Amino acid sequence: MPNRPPYTPELAQALAAFPEAPLLNADSLPFWRSLAFGEKSIRAALGNDLVHTEHLVGGVDGNEIVLSMVRSATPEAAAPVVYMIHGGGMVAGDRFGGFNEYDMAGWVRRLGVVIVTPEYRLAPDSPAPSGVYDCYSGLAWVAAHANELGIDPTRIIVGGISGGAGLAAGAALMAREPGGPQLLAQLLICPQLDDRNDSVSAGQYVSADGVRAIWPRENNAFAWDAVLGADHATRADIPPHSAPGRAIDLSGLPQAFIDAGSAELFRDEAVAYASRLWASGVQAELHVWAGGFHGFEIVAPTARVSTAARETREGWLGRVLAP
Repeated sequence: MPNRPPYTPELAQALAAFPEAPLLNADSLPFWRSLAFGEKSIRAALGNDLVHTEHLVGGVDGNEIVLSMVRSATPEAAAPVVYMIHGGGMVAGDRFGGFNEYDMAGWVRRLGVVIVTPEYRLAPDSPAPSGVYDCYSGLAWVAAHANELGIDPTRIIVGGISGGAGLAAGAALMAREPGGPQLLAQLLICPQLDDRNDSVSAGQYVSADGVRAIWPRENNAFAWDAVLGADHATRADIPPHSAPGRAIDLSGLPQAFIDAGSAELFRDEAVAYASRLWASGVQAELHVWAGGFHGFEIVAPTARVSTAARETREGWLGRVLAP
């Protein structure tokens, strides 16, 4: 059994009381998809001061994407946008995922931002590059329609959670190409970036070793096989926008906020991505939360480390969006 950083006592206690999901595989995928949040998760956070609208937009490969937009009922002119992509390993979840857990309604109220979340196609039904194409298409549409949407095209932040953070990083790589939308920053929360699943942290959080993890190595392996095909780990032709952890040159990308737990599979690929951003001359802020497992804010929203993570993330957003 490998050595590994332990969960903090507060988080370990919360995880022990949290319902355990089956390992992710073809048989359990319907169960994982049944955990999707649904529109009720946004409605519960709205109140009279926020408004939720939906937009149907065309994708780069002919697919149609639904975008949910949440903004103040009395918005400021040319509001900034945080374009947030849901998690679920790119195989599960929906555009409402994480809205409450990461207090995105609070960002609207306190920072004056507009939140946009895309409904992208999931693997293995629609393998790569379908998901990242959908996310990029929605992002490009928001930028192109900034005036009619009442948003500021120079203050667009692309972000995501887990698999959605990997897609956000991929969309940022696509946006770097000539003619792409101008991005102010990228917000990558516990990002799923590297399909090779061979980091030290990937070997530390393995269900077969007896560790209880929200996203163990077995889940990660199934998800990446679904997205890229079973032979992906040995292939050298995987495009970086489909697996951003493979990208070497990250120059020209917008500044980034990256965080992860010290006790989760994605720790090392998050740190490596921040290091490559720095090596490419890109500003990045990295936080590794001691004793945090994957999704600790959802399992233990009132834990001290969860509160610290939310406050730190919002503080970064406020600094980036400051005039």
